[in-house]
Amino acid sequence: MKVLSIIIPVLNEQESITVRLSALQQLRSHGCEVILVDGGSADDTVTLAQPLVDQVLCSKKGRALQMNEGAAVASANILLFLHADTELPEDADKLLIRAVSQSANVWGWFLVKFRKQSLIFNMISRGMNWRASLTHICTGDQALFITRNLFESIGGFPEIPLMEDIAISKILRRRARPKLIRSPVFTSTRRWDKHGVVETVLFMWWLRLLYFLGSNPGQLAKHYYPQQAAVPSVRASLSTSLGSIPSRNSNYAFPNSRILVFAKDPVPGKVKTRLEPAIGIRGSLHLHRAMITRICNLVGASYLAPWQLWVTENISHEFFLNHCNKKDIYLQGKGDIGCKMADAAVRTLANSVSASLLIIGSDCPSIDESYLKTALEQLAGGIDVVLGPAEDGGYVLIGLNAANNRLFSDIDWGTDRVLVQTLTRARKLGLSSVCMDVLWDLDRPADLDRLEELDTPLLWDEEECLR
Repeated sequence: MKVLSIIIPVLNEQESITVRLSALQQLRSHGCEVILVDGGSADDTVTLAQPLVDQVLCSKKGRALQMNEGAAVASANILLFLHADTELPEDADKLLIRAVSQSANVWGWFLVKFRKQSLIFNMISRGMNWRASLTHICTGDQALFITRNLFESIGGFPEIPLMEDIAISKILRRRARPKLIRSPVFTSTRRWDKHGVVETVLFMWWLRLLYFLGSNPGQLAKHYYPQQAAVPSVRASLSTSLGSIPSRNSNYAFPNSRILVFAKDPVPGKVKTRLEPAIGIRGSLHLHRAMITRICNLVGASYLAPWQLWVTENISHEFFLNHCNKKDIYLQGKGDIGCKMADAAVRTLANSVSASLLIIGSDCPSIDESYLKTALEQLAGGIDVVLGPAEDGGYVLIGLNAANNRLFSDIDWGTDRVLVQTLTRARKLGLSSVCMDVLWDLDRPADLDRLEELDTPLLWDEEECLR
């Protein structure tokens, strides 16, 4: 087994790739493997790199996606993610082995310096190092390293177009205190040289500010990678990005959390179908709409946390637009319900300032504000996974402090084993979990009689629907 896996995402790096990879050959001779993950280079990057690495992978473009692809085939227990223009110290392998020797769950980064030495670049590097130490959030230029155990337990990098280094740092700092290796890595000044020092610094600060305020990384990436052209001016970035700054409401009890309401589009014959023998297609549709209305009104009026509506097909459906602004409606991902929840968790925790989230459906009419508040309090107290069990063996609520795709994989959805399997999976991933009170879903005709037990009646007219 290799002692260290160095994973390098690249795109059109033919001008410097040979020099950079040549500098890693000594580490390869010490038992380190180098994995190059190409994102679709149109030049000779792959051809030049082939003899100087252990593996070349071809991937879709996207630094996070490329690094996850590389990590999936890496053989070492220590993963190091290296930018193509960053140079490691000669004894990086020894430094990393020493850094992770005390625990299986270790992550961290190196001090960074620029190859070009000058007063301004020394100031910039000192600022980068100071900020990382203060916030426990590193940049990709600082050569992030992480043990395989910890990397797999969090599900890898959130696969977003930009700010993946910040996103994974936010997840990791909740799991373990980072290690700082003081032997510096040296990185290139090419972006500053090409676009100007002041312009580039201000531009990067502005992008980070927008990200921390909740702007979508996909939109930010359009500014960062404008067809590999010039960096837009700060003034232009301000004018095009101001509209993406989310509103902040200090009245929320948990302003750094998010509540995600999952709902199926109200299509006749496709919702609450198991109730159709009792109340017909029309009644099932009406009841479905009533339950969505109830949960949306509940979370909106509670002011517990900002909330979002996640729908199956049509974000412009008039019924949905009546409940939230268009910007608060999101389209669920593809696959089974597990894939959809995993996707929503990654997108929400990576694309906003949220530190935690709740995912709930509309099928549990007994869920109330107190129940949601308790779940958010558990997350705020440091619990990784909060579950609201359902009588049928599933759950009506899941709360997360970090996105982890593996928590939702290989679950027998739609069976009475969902809750137990999820708890088992959380334990294997090293995640703390807690179960709240058991609630009931409205799924079967026999459940209709239980609507009368609700403290707040569900507003729907069964007799009108049956006419």
